[in-house]
Amino acid sequence: MKIKSKLLLATASVAGIAVSFATSVAAQSRPAGDDSTNDTVTGNEIVVTAQFRAQSVQDTPLAISAISGDTLAQKGATDITGAANLAPNVQLSGNAGNFGGMAAIFIRGVGQSDPHFAVEPGVGMYVDDVYFGVLTGSVFDLLDVDRVEVLRGPQGTLAGKNSIGGSVKLYSTRPGPDTNGYMEVGYGSRNSLYGRAAGNLTLIDGKLYARVAAGAQYSDGYMTRLDYACATGNFANGTQRTDVSCKIGEQGGKRVFTARGTLLFTPSDGVKDTLIVDVTRDRSQNPAAKTTVQSALWAGTANYITGAHSYTNYEDYISRPTGGSAAGHAFVMPDTTPLDAWGVTNLLNIELSDNLKLDSITAYRASNVTFSATQDAAPASIVDQIWKLDHKQFTQELRLSGDLGEFVDWTLGGYYYHASGTSGGRVNIPGGLAVGGGGLNLDILFRDPVKTESKSAFLHTVFHPLAGLNLTAAVRYTDDRKDFTFNRYDPNGSPHPLLGALLDFPVSYKGDRVDYRLGLDYAWSDGFMTYAQVSTGYKGGGVNPRPFFTTQALPYAPEKLTAYEVGFKSQLFDRRFTLNMSAFLNDYTDLQAQLKRCDSISPFPGAPCNQSTNVGDARIKGVELEASLRPVNGLSIDASVGYLDFKYKRINAATNITLDMTNVYTPKWTAAGGIQYTADLGGTGSLTPRFDVSYRSRVEGDAVNVAASSLTPRTLLNASLLWSNDSEDWEAKLAVTNLTDKFYYQSAYAQPSAPYFAAVGIVGEPRRVMFSIKRRFQ
Repeated sequence: MKIKSKLLLATASVAGIAVSFATSVAAQSRPAGDDSTNDTVTGNEIVVTAQFRAQSVQDTPLAISAISGDTLAQKGATDITGAANLAPNVQLSGNAGNFGGMAAIFIRGVGQSDPHFAVEPGVGMYVDDVYFGVLTGSVFDLLDVDRVEVLRGPQGTLAGKNSIGGSVKLYSTRPGPDTNGYMEVGYGSRNSLYGRAAGNLTLIDGKLYARVAAGAQYSDGYMTRLDYACATGNFANGTQRTDVSCKIGEQGGKRVFTARGTLLFTPSDGVKDTLIVDVTRDRSQNPAAKTTVQSALWAGTANYITGAHSYTNYEDYISRPTGGSAAGHAFVMPDTTPLDAWGVTNLLNIELSDNLKLDSITAYRASNVTFSATQDAAPASIVDQIWKLDHKQFTQELRLSGDLGEFVDWTLGGYYYHASGTSGGRVNIPGGLAVGGGGLNLDILFRDPVKTESKSAFLHTVFHPLAGLNLTAAVRYTDDRKDFTFNRYDPNGSPHPLLGALLDFPVSYKGDRVDYRLGLDYAWSDGFMTYAQVSTGYKGGGVNPRPFFTTQALPYAPEKLTAYEVGFKSQLFDRRFTLNMSAFLNDYTDLQAQLKRCDSISPFPGAPCNQSTNVGDARIKGVELEASLRPVNGLSIDASVGYLDFKYKRINAATNITLDMTNVYTPKWTAAGGIQYTADLGGTGSLTPRFDVSYRSRVEGDAVNVAASSLTPRTLLNASLLWSNDSEDWEAKLAVTNLTDKFYYQSAYAQPSAPYFAAVGIVGEPRRVMFSIKRRFQ
C-alpha cells in the first residue's frame, strides 16, 4: 500500500496542477506549437513530418502509419508496444528475452532484440525528434501523446543509421495559448491502478506557455513464484519455507511513474523555442518468465515445469532464503527491474525568411537499469546473470530548409551523436556449459565501458517538374566510431584466474557509410497517389560486447539493406474510405544476430558464448494493406494486413543457422482490425462500444531456430464501452484486454549448449478488466 499511496499522491499532485491550469477552452482543441512537431487531424488525415516538412499522411510517399493520441486512447494503447503493433509487418515486444523494460522491435523482418547498448538497434526510436540510442527503457508510456508515426522500410537518409528496418516516432502534446487540461483515473484487475493528468498554463501572454503532464501506474503481478520444496515436498531440490504459504512473490507487476514539463517561448514572429524535460522511474517486477523445457543433466529427477497454461513458476534459486545460489556463492537476484531515465530536449525553430528555415534539435539523455536473468527460470542454476547498464547520450541536429519557388524543396542538415556507457554486473555459470557437464565453475564480475561517436551530413530534395509529379533524391554520409574496454574479475575483485586476459582489454571499431533514396510519386487525382522508390539503410557495426574469452572479442560489420518499393494511397467515396498498399523487395546483407554457441572461436566445445556477429544474407518480400471505412456517421472500421517472405540466401560458416531458418520476430502474417459505433443517447451523452483484434503467425525467438523457442500463432481480442456526456468533458470507460483470457508467450529463448539445454518463455498478461473516468477541463 505504501507504493500505491506514493503513486496516487504523485498523480493527484499533477492532477491538481492541471485543474488550476484549466479554465476555458474546448476539450478537443489541439494545442498550438511548432509545425515540425505537432499534427493536425482533419477528418481521417494526420499531418506528419517524416520528410522534414508538414504533409498529410496521405500525401507522403512512404509506408507510414500515423496514429493520433485520440485513436490510441480509443484502442486502449497505454505504451509504445500497443501503438506500434497496430501497423502491418511490425512486431514490438516488451520484456523480450527476460530483460525487463526493453523493447524488441522489428519492422519487415529487420530489428534488434539484444538490450546491450553497444549493439545497435535496427529500428530507430524517437521521442520528439530525438533519437533514443538504447533498447532498455524504450517501452515508452503514451503520456499526453499527440501522435505516433511508424515508418516502414529503411530510413537511411531521413533518420540515419539504425533505422534500417524503419523508425517509430512519438510526439508529445505541445503547450499553447489555449488553457486546458484533463485528469484520468482507473482501477481494475489485479489491483491495477493508474492516474494521468496534464494541463496548459499561460505564463506570459503571447510569449511564454507551459504544459505539465504526469502519470503513474501500479498493478500486482500475474505470475506466482512458488517455493519448490513447499509446493512439491521435494526437499532435496528446494528450500522449505517456514510459513504455511508456498508463495514467495510475483512477476509481471507494474510500478511506474512518468512526468514531463514543456516550455514554449516565442520571443518574436518566426522564432520558437521549446524546452522539454522528462523523467521516468520504474520499479516494476521482473518479467513473467516460465520454464518450458528442462534437461535431466541439471534438473535430475526434479520437475521444474509447473504446467503448460499455469501462471506459476518456481523460485529461481534453491538457497535463495540464505542469499546463495546453487554454486554456493553469494548471489542475490533482485525481484524487480529498476529503471531510472531522464532527458532534456531543446527545439529551436527560426524562420530566416519567407522560404528559409533553421531547425536545431539539442538533447541530453541518461538512463540506468538493473535486470537479472536466468537461462532456466528454475531453482537449478545453469546461467545466473545480473546486469547493470548505465548510458548517457548527447545529440545535436541542425536542419536548414528552403525552396526554389515551386520547383524544388530542399533540406540540408548535420547530425552528431556521442554516447558513453558502462555494462557491469555478474555472471555465474556453475558448470561452464562444457560437454559432459561440470569441471568448470565460472563466476565472473565484469565492468565494460563503451564510447560511441557518430557524425553525419544529409541532403534531401523534392523536385516538382509537373503538377502532381514529384521526384525525390536524398543522400546521407555517416561516420561511426566505437571504443570498448573489457574487464573480467573474480568475485573477490582480483583479476579472474581463468579470464584474466580480459583485463583492460581494448578493442575499437571504425566505419562509414553512404545511404541514398530515389523516388517518384504522382497524384492522379485529389484522392489517389502512386509512388515507387529505392532506398537504403544500415545498422552500425561493432565488437562483440559479451566476450568470455579474448578469442570472442571480435568485430562484426554493419548490416545493410536496399529496398525496392511501390505503393498507392487512396481516399474514395467523399473520403469515407481510405485504402493504402505497399509492396517491397529487400536485399539484406551481412545480417547481424546473437549466437549462444560459438565453438569455432572458443577454447573448448560448449564454452559459454553470447556472440554478436554477421550470419549471412537474406531476401525479404512483402505486401502491406491498411484501410479505414466510415460508411455512416458514428461507425468506423479500420484494418491492416501484412505479409512477409523471409529467405536466407547465404549463411556464414560456424553459425549453426541453416538456409531454411528465418529471422527472429519475423512472422509471415500480421493483421489487426477494429470496429466502433457511437450512438447518440438523446440528451444524456453518447455510448461507443468498440472491438479490436490482432493476429500474429508463428515467430522464432532465437536466431538458430529451435522448437523450444518458437512461438505459436496468436490472436488477441480487446473490447471497450465508452460513455461521454454531450459536452464531451466527462468520460467513463469499461475496457477489457485479452478478452478471451488466452494464455500466450510474448517471447521465448533457449540455451542450446549441450547438455545444458533449457528454454524459457515470457508469459503474456491474462485478461484485464479496467474501469476509468476522465475529466476534461474547458
